[in-house]
Amino acid sequence: MGGASRLVPLPSFLALALAGAHFWRAGWPSLAAACGLMAVLVWTRLAWVRQFLLLALPVLAARWIWTTAQFVQIRQLMEQPWMRLAVILLSVALFTVAAALLLLKDSAQQRYCHKEEAATAQMGALAVCLALLLPVWFMNPQLLVLERFVPQGGLAQIMLAALWAVLAAGWLADRRKAPRARMRLWRLFSLVFFGQLVLGLAVESRFLLSGSLHLPVPGLIAAGPVYRGGGWFMLGLFGLSTLLVGAAWCSQLCYFGVWDATAARKAKNTPAPAWLPRLRLGALVLTLATALALRLTGAPTVAALTCGLLLGLLIIPCALLISRVRGYASYCRGICPLGLLAQWFGRISPWRIRRVGECSGCRACVRVCRQDAMTEQAFESGCPTTACHLCRDCANVCPRHALAVTWFGRASSAAWAGTALTALLAGLHAAFLFMARI
Repeated sequence: MGGASRLVPLPSFLALALAGAHFWRAGWPSLAAACGLMAVLVWTRLAWVRQFLLLALPVLAARWIWTTAQFVQIRQLMEQPWMRLAVILLSVALFTVAAALLLLKDSAQQRYCHKEEAATAQMGALAVCLALLLPVWFMNPQLLVLERFVPQGGLAQIMLAALWAVLAAGWLADRRKAPRARMRLWRLFSLVFFGQLVLGLAVESRFLLSGSLHLPVPGLIAAGPVYRGGGWFMLGLFGLSTLLVGAAWCSQLCYFGVWDATAARKAKNTPAPAWLPRLRLGALVLTLATALALRLTGAPTVAALTCGLLLGLLIIPCALLISRVRGYASYCRGICPLGLLAQWFGRISPWRIRRVGECSGCRACVRVCRQDAMTEQAFESGCPTTACHLCRDCANVCPRHALAVTWFGRASSAAWAGTALTALLAGLHAAFLFMARI
């Protein structure tokens, strides 16, 4: 049985190798490389690999059938023999289908059993990432950085993004590793974001999305269209993202606030003053009013850029003087206009943290929450306040798994809602990480 188990990946390996050779000869090196990578991964025991192959191998078989039809038509038009060619290619298609069917056997399921609990989230993240990036590649490949430097580089970039989505989902699906993994993934996203900005300014302008500089201050996503009188793409993307994942945008997808949150983690968690949320509302009104005033008065662009830069630079004194001392993200919770919009949009999003099991009363969730969303009153009700950023630290730290992500608060949805949100967050993270920006 052990020897048979070791041979389970062989048919899939051969099918992928044949597909890779076909794509290479057809002038698709990116797809050939993807097949080569998967041919290596089939020898692992990761559960998501089996699920992916069950989808990918039938697609490859369909590709072989389509290729057969194309070649046969060409041979017939050229009045050349085509029967043997058709038999060979259709045999490869049949072999590819057989390799997929073998993965349905118990021996295959027993082999690909590592991290089985995370496989669904990983496949979901891969699907989300591809659904976001493949249309970009079809419609405007130049939005992908590698496409600007290497032909078909954008497709290779998408493949790497999909693989990263799978890895990220695996880390976020592990309750023990998720809190630390979330912060590391969040910091990495910000470093890549600003690293690409530095490369675009100092090395090569092709690293910049439009070839021109836009201030990377989240608050300007809302103020920019008001000042310009148009250009709603970034605000629309932000709105779509927050509708998909709610206020989790602020705890994982914001390239700016991660440093304020990191500074806050240097200190013991203390409650934020009650007036802080009202201050953020004032900051939103002031930001939009300033943008409108600059537009109506015909102020020069440099004045608008200066105001935007000042809004962004406020994060430095906030993080160093308040957040790292008081233990809460003062800039995000008291100044960032986009954070307030994310909180409002988050009320429309279906994801909610709710108590779905028996609570031991340990209050670990209260101690770990840095948003003051799990107050004593919220703890008693088992329902965090609207300040919740869906970081899920409270659910991950709960020793009895009494807290969970739900769909509109329904306890019956806890079995799948957390997996779905993890897949969405990991897929969005990977897509944004690998997209051109600034």
